Amino acid sequence: MSSQNLQLSNEISEFEEDSKWFYENVSLLRKKNFIGKFVAIKNKEVIASGVDFNMVVKEVESKGRNPAYIVIEYVYPEGTIILF
Repeated sequence: MSSQNLQLSNEISEFEEDSKWFYENVSLLRKKNFIGKFVAIKNKEVIASGVDFNMVVKEVESKGRNPAYIVIEYVYPEGTIILF
């Protein structure tokens, strides 16, 4: 595997782990006053947050990160039901 493919594989694995962490810890995020905000997760930590998605993306970029490789999720209030 080339070094570029290995790096991409690592980014995908980290993204999956951060996504899993978000869903396993959404209650903790609610307790930490992230309700109603977008949170950007990297290495199982919140690296940016805010009520405006675009501002969170800009904050992620300002930290030298590519938002395409960062989990950004919205923290809904407990009991919220989303219909698609």
